[in-house]
Amino acid sequence: MKKYLAAAAVCVFLCSCATPGAVVKDGYDFSAVRTVRAGVFTSDRDYNNSGDAVQTAFMRRLLANGFNVVADPNAPADAVIEGSVTIWQPDQRFLVNTAGGGAAGVRRGRVIYGQPSVVQISGSNAYDLGPAFGMGPGNRIVASNATVGISAFMTDAQTGKVVWSFSYTYEGIDLASALDGAVRFIVRTIPRTANTAN
Repeated sequence: MKKYLAAAAVCVFLCSCATPGAVVKDGYDFSAVRTVRAGVFTSDRDYNNSGDAVQTAFMRRLLANGFNVVADPNAPADAVIEGSVTIWQPDQRFLVNTAGGGAAGVRRGRVIYGQPSVVQISGSNAYDLGPAFGMGPGNRIVASNATVGISAFMTDAQTGKVVWSFSYTYEGIDLASALDGAVRFIVRTIPRTANTAN
């Protein structure tokens, strides 16, 4: 089981770190962007108010990075950041009964068991948490991580021109950590000085 945990950890690291850079408008003076309006984050799927959660996470992270932040669409701002939620996959927990079902394992994010009983009780990469306390032999808890994907762009509030764009997917132990990890990484790619080259 240790080899599965090690493989899952490496996969999480590689998936979370490998990403193309942000696209930035050449010649735009990002040092003039002091106040940012956190706009709407939409989704083409029903992700249970994920857009509101992403908007709030952007407000918090923009504030932490030194920006003035406004939410009112009528409030003056230098730039507006908005976008879409591309992935919203909460962490999950499974109760797996392996009694008489053969060996347990995890392969490519899927729980693989011979002929067991699998009951969902609460992602992406799955890992074995060990025996289910008090449930008898053969019962194990298996968990999957949460994954959040966000595609964001920033427009100049005066001209409406797109000046920055970035997409990122992050996997975390739970939905809150996946959301914070994705937004934190995205906000760090916003330049703070004048951009003179791509």
